[in-house]
Amino acid sequence: MDLEGLRASIAAVEARPAGSEDLPPLAPEAHEAATASLRLLRYRPRSEQELRDRLAEKEHPPEAIDEAIGRLRAWGLIDDAEFAAEWVRGRRRRRGRSRGALERELRGKGVGEAHIADAVADIDASDEREQATELVRTRLARRYPGAVDREAAVGERRRLVAFLARRGYPTGLAMAVVDSELAAHGPS
Repeated sequence: MDLEGLRASIAAVEARPAGSEDLPPLAPEAHEAATASLRLLRYRPRSEQELRDRLAEKEHPPEAIDEAIGRLRAWGLIDDAEFAAEWVRGRRRRRGRSRGALERELRGKGVGEAHIADAVADIDASDEREQATELVRTRLARRYPGAVDREAAVGERRRLVAFLARRGYPTGLAMAVVDSELAAHGPS
């Protein structure tokens, strides 16, 4: 669920009567934890573990956290599988992250291995190479509108390999892509 969809769902939840027929009212402490969770979700979607951690930091009792998380699930506001899939789509599109980097980020957010595997299942080696190539091409086009001379290529190679490494690409792939693109952008 994207941020706008999530915000619309939160508004619909907040407009519901407190004790609707399908769900009993929350205990007072659980209501506070659920309200705090809704505030957090207005900024961005979060994994279940992220919400649990944030609520625990704010010293909500464990029973209240469990009840609030259960209610958020019932309302359809948290779903780790959907969160992981959206995280992967967004981070690949906006940041150019590699499969390995995405897996590490999702683990850090407490997403389960099965959800992580499903979210990155469509990313294969050719997708990784294509993404890395596009990142390097964009960077080279911005820095060097014309050809890259041999002297500049030496320093640029190091910078571009490091650039891809920060996005989680393996060194071998990064070096191969950078060398190929520098050769293509070199003097004729």
